[in-house]
Amino acid sequence: MEINQSSKAHRNLQRLSKTITALMLLALLLGALWFLFHTEAGGRLRRDPRTFGNDVRIFVHHHAVTAPLAYLGVYTLFAVLALPIWWLQILAGIGFGLYEGTFISLIGSTLATGIAVALARWIAADWFHQRIESRMEELKKLDETLGHNGFLFVMTVRLIPLLPFGLFNYALGLSKVSFLDAILGTFLGALPVIAAHVGVGAGYWHNWIFDLSLTSITLVLLLPLVLRYLKPYWFSKIGVE
Repeated sequence: MEINQSSKAHRNLQRLSKTITALMLLALLLGALWFLFHTEAGGRLRRDPRTFGNDVRIFVHHHAVTAPLAYLGVYTLFAVLALPIWWLQILAGIGFGLYEGTFISLIGSTLATGIAVALARWIAADWFHQRIESRMEELKKLDETLGHNGFLFVMTVRLIPLLPFGLFNYALGLSKVSFLDAILGTFLGALPVIAAHVGVGAGYWHNWIFDLSLTSITLVLLLPLVLRYLKPYWFSKIGVE
């Protein structure tokens, strides 16, 4: 009897923790939306982040150590909240330049993916698999397939961003794609898109060498996907079905 009561108390505490976490995320999301849509600075950011260019350069110049950390924190928070982050990438190009801006943004995207996947699995994965996926055979089969092709799937979607970055992270958390595949797929696949946005801020837009480099990187990263269908037996040897 005591064991049952202890188990029930543990489940109730876990549900309460999940509810509080979800409410905190909602509160942060509402706060960020209020800033973006109900303040003058937020409106300027939405219309053209480059209007903050001079302010960003001055801030980075006077806070050489803390500026990258501040940017990383804001970037990761916005990505976890599934808010647009392209404008932050442009600001990174203005403030840090192409290489440093791309690197910090890529780290932020990877961190945000890990956090969002972990949150989604902790808060809703069990409920999703038991209440939704178990009743839909096709969805279950799709999830199994994605689990065996997680890295290629994530990297391809990042290279060709068909889904919003943040929402896709939470979808990954509800799937059987492994945590490592989500992280590695994001780290590699997000590179060209992030570099393109950072390049706008850094002044590389319409630079043919820059454009050619991004195209070449994208094609190289897509090569494993092409080989996956041309030479499937190569991948079956390492567990990719």
